Amino acid sequence: MPNGLTAALALVSLCLTAQAPAPASAPAPASAQPTVPLSTIAAPILVDLAPMFAAAERTTPTVPPGVETWINLPGTAQGSPAYRFNLYREPLYFTLNGNRIAVHTMVNYWFEVGLRVGTWVKGMGSCGLPPETYRRARLGVQAEVALSPDWGLELKLTPEEPMRIDGCAITFLGYDLTDRILAGIKENLAKATQALQEQIRNVARLRPRAEEAWLQAQQPVELTPGVFLMLNPERIRLGPWTSQGKVLTLTPEIQTRPAVTLGSRPELTPRPLPPLDLAPMPIAPGFKLQVDADLSYEHAARQLAQQLGNGPIQTDKGTFFVTAVAIRSKDGLAYLDLDLKGKVQGRLTLKGRPVFSEATGTLRLEDLDYTLEAQGLLTRFGEWLYRGTLRQLLTEKCSFFLDKSLKDLQERTQRGLNRPLTPQVSLAGSVASFQVARVEVLEDRFKVVARLEGNVQLKVTPDAK
Repeated sequence: MPNGLTAALALVSLCLTAQAPAPASAPAPASAQPTVPLSTIAAPILVDLAPMFAAAERTTPTVPPGVETWINLPGTAQGSPAYRFNLYREPLYFTLNGNRIAVHTMVNYWFEVGLRVGTWVKGMGSCGLPPETYRRARLGVQAEVALSPDWGLELKLTPEEPMRIDGCAITFLGYDLTDRILAGIKENLAKATQALQEQIRNVARLRPRAEEAWLQAQQPVELTPGVFLMLNPERIRLGPWTSQGKVLTLTPEIQTRPAVTLGSRPELTPRPLPPLDLAPMPIAPGFKLQVDADLSYEHAARQLAQQLGNGPIQTDKGTFFVTAVAIRSKDGLAYLDLDLKGKVQGRLTLKGRPVFSEATGTLRLEDLDYTLEAQGLLTRFGEWLYRGTLRQLLTEKCSFFLDKSLKDLQERTQRGLNRPLTPQVSLAGSVASFQVARVEVLEDRFKVVARLEGNVQLKVTPDAK
């Protein structure tokens, strides 16, 4: 059946409802993978073991074979001492404590001993037969579940010694029959626990699925045409197992360096699945993602050119055309180079401060002003160029859409956090906050640093067969 830890590994890809593409073969340029602080996704996986426990109850016989049949004591010949018994168990009782599963039951029994005389057995004594009440004993098995750093599953079963509730003093020829009478139900209880062990092993067959999910998590996810999310996962930690009632909880934490890029599809070289890091302390649930949205100056210039259009631009002092647009950086500001013809002929250079607008989801250049490089045009065309409407018009046009990479990321994540993933696995969560922390002007691009926080969990219901 599908594994919850694997689903957590692919969590963000699932939230965005995107298909993972085939692995790429070439490494990405350094500029496509900026170094950012580690982000974390800690998604508690809730595994409901109640169906497994119910299946174990159904498949464990209430009465062992051979009840009320006279059986020769071992090592004796025909006509020798014999015994018979009856026994039934009460419902199995399961408890969880972290990664430890305990299975207990109370058994009620009587037995009788006698001597064979031909085909007949003469009773010599009994325990638990009327007028006495049934004798009782408590049987149990302990199971400990653990994961190893190589993604293997380690299981250890430890049967408990029977605890007799009511003593039975009868012995016959030095034999204490209680353990022999309990042997059948102990065997059945051990088989039920082993079946439970196998079911849990199937639930936690991690490595093949984890490798597949790890590969998928490394691939670019296309949010919209030309906009890609890269999770860049680096490490997986697993906190100690916890439990409540019949629900087992595992909390894996995936450490990533998410980034959003605009333009052509990034190419990556897949990295192998790392060893599982077993954390000694509990991991707090929730996700904290720092997502870097990169907008190259080349891409931003194309967007600005599209907004300006190919037609004439009317100002209060005349008409002109923008024939070329370029964006560059200097001293932490964005520089805008416009080649003009018409009323204004030549290259006009302005500088501005990039600001992200939460309301519109766009990156804008504010405080746009002429630079010293534009002094030639200012001298040639006079005060109207400085005071006129041209700068205001350019300020209005200087916005670059990032909403497809940031606003859509928030909305798609919220939609994807509450839905079934498979018949046995469902996802539940919420986006608590989404903020743009800052905008950086780099050598070849704008970088918008956003923070996404919230809570998420996976609920796993194993098959009950």
